[in-house]
Amino acid sequence: MAPENPFADEAFARRYAQKHQKMARSFGEEYARKLAARGFDQGTILDAGCGFGGTLLYLVQHFPQASGVGLDASEPLLTMARQAADVSGAARRVRFEQADVQAIPYPDDSFDVVISTNVVHHVPDPLGLLNELERVLTPQGMLYVADIRRSWLPALFDKSFQKAMSMSELMGLLSAAGWSRDWFTTGLLWWRYER
Repeated sequence: MAPENPFADEAFARRYAQKHQKMARSFGEEYARKLAARGFDQGTILDAGCGFGGTLLYLVQHFPQASGVGLDASEPLLTMARQAADVSGAARRVRFEQADVQAIPYPDDSFDVVISTNVVHHVPDPLGLLNELERVLTPQGMLYVADIRRSWLPALFDKSFQKAMSMSELMGLLSAAGWSRDWFTTGLLWWRYER
């Protein structure tokens, strides 16, 4: 029988990390460009659902005066993230902690930048996740949330897309969170919320 949380299985976590290296770097590059364009060069970054840490490590290396915290429920992925931080030399500016991203263990207004990539479809309470991201973000902070979206074409090739939200479900989620649709974009495979 498969474990309830497949990310708790070390072999599964390793396969996941290998499969998603390129994606994590791509998001790191994208977020770095967007943050630099908005004048960010120092501050605290939270990656809620950081996985193996690829995106957060890219950002902390790109912004040498920034520090970061990566939260994830998977200890095998966090072990990989910590090892990667040691190898990259960024370990003194980044921490990787096991935590539920639906109950972030930090006070209100703790982070200048909050990112969460490919996490919404994994949590049982997506609204709780969005509320927590908002809660720990400083009033002038920058928020980047991206996830896969359900559509028939990707679901034929990758079962994870079947767990993703449909467009109508996403609109309901944004409305329940009180998030403006002005900062929401979508494509065939992904949706993004950025402000």
